[in-house]
Amino acid sequence: MIGQVCAAVCTIFSVVYSGYYLTQLTRHLTRGWRQACPLGTTAGSAAPLAASVIEEEDEEEQRKMKPSAAVPSQPELAEPAACGQRTVRPKYAVDSLAGYLADTGPWKGPARKTRSAIQPGAAGPAWPAAASSSPAAGTSCSSAAQQPEMREEQGLKTLRSIVSPGRPTGKYTAFEELGRGGFGAVYKALDTSSGQQVAIKIMSLEEEMSEELAANEILAMRDNRSPNIVTYLDSYLVDAELWLAMEFMDGGTLFDVLRAVYLEEGQIGAVCRECLQGLHFLHSRQVIHRDIKSCNVLVGTDGSVKLGDFGLCAQLSPEHSKRSSSVGTPSWMAPEVVRGEAYGPKVDIWSLGIMGLEMVEGEAPYQWEARLRVFELLERNGPPKLQNPRHHSALLRDFLRCCLQADEDRRWSAQELLQHPFVTSGDPASSLAALIISAKQVQEDWRGDTCA
Repeated sequence: MIGQVCAAVCTIFSVVYSGYYLTQLTRHLTRGWRQACPLGTTAGSAAPLAASVIEEEDEEEQRKMKPSAAVPSQPELAEPAACGQRTVRPKYAVDSLAGYLADTGPWKGPARKTRSAIQPGAAGPAWPAAASSSPAAGTSCSSAAQQPEMREEQGLKTLRSIVSPGRPTGKYTAFEELGRGGFGAVYKALDTSSGQQVAIKIMSLEEEMSEELAANEILAMRDNRSPNIVTYLDSYLVDAELWLAMEFMDGGTLFDVLRAVYLEEGQIGAVCRECLQGLHFLHSRQVIHRDIKSCNVLVGTDGSVKLGDFGLCAQLSPEHSKRSSSVGTPSWMAPEVVRGEAYGPKVDIWSLGIMGLEMVEGEAPYQWEARLRVFELLERNGPPKLQNPRHHSALLRDFLRCCLQADEDRRWSAQELLQHPFVTSGDPASSLAALIISAKQVQEDWRGDTCA
């Protein structure tokens, strides 16, 4: 009898242990498969790139595609850099952290501002020869192959119609590189005609659809002037490059500030108020920014706060009152964008709420997770929350709750949030000046220690 009991116990133990072992093995293999197969793609297939953000959205809306309940497959991207990776920005990789701190590429960590090889007083960067307009050898002459070329030519034609004529190399001097991305760089320069410092964002036009996206960014900045939006100054075509001149924000980005100092609630309220004023202006003109995050908020040592980097913005119209392409940065993307549903300006409000958490916690929720993992966590856990809510005021908690409503209809608008007590009780913007100056000093000390 005792022998039978022992045998039964051993059998049960063996079954349980085998099940546990198989579970762990399955998890291990799944994790390895995810690493081997890029997220958002199927095994053995290359990730597609969208040919045109605007055209793709129009086609999707015309077809009235039924939103999928599951997380949609996304084009493959590099793993997140210091401030998160972009999603569906077709071959347009000048992620300059709002034009002042360049994207550092896959997993290189926070970028450091470095001095360019261009010496003060130099005429500017050395530019490549103009790209040949003739098709490459072996290119198919089918209509399918000609369509991208026709679109590229149309984009270049539009771009030429909005930039200034001539070459800017005589107008700007004393170049100093502030950051460099995959396909361009950002410089601080001196405008010899006005004696003012400017920021010049330089983008390569050799990549597919870059002309259309560059034109989109120029028009968004040029036609939407506001005290809370970085001022567009001028633009030029130089061979295969676009020069985009903007006002120089001497405080860098909000991302820079958050790396160096801690913000109190009154200061967070001030930043949110300034950003909401910019968003209310854009939304009243039917413009969605679609990439609100600390990297794309610029600050000045006078306490000014402005929205920048309009490379992903969308202009709505009566015919196209919604968008549906999943563009933005994963950790900051609203649920309706993640699901591929039609959306409007309130996606910027969700992103602002995530940026609020970023200001409180020092980084965005799931910021260092892989892209698809971010989407899974968002679907499973719902809107992100403060790690220690009891450590913060009821006003801050309620403000974030109003921003981070999963239901777009329940999410507050920029105009409504400007009346929220957390915003109205925030510090004046001028009080941010000392904080921004302190952050710059901390960064300079870091650089000094690094160089020592």
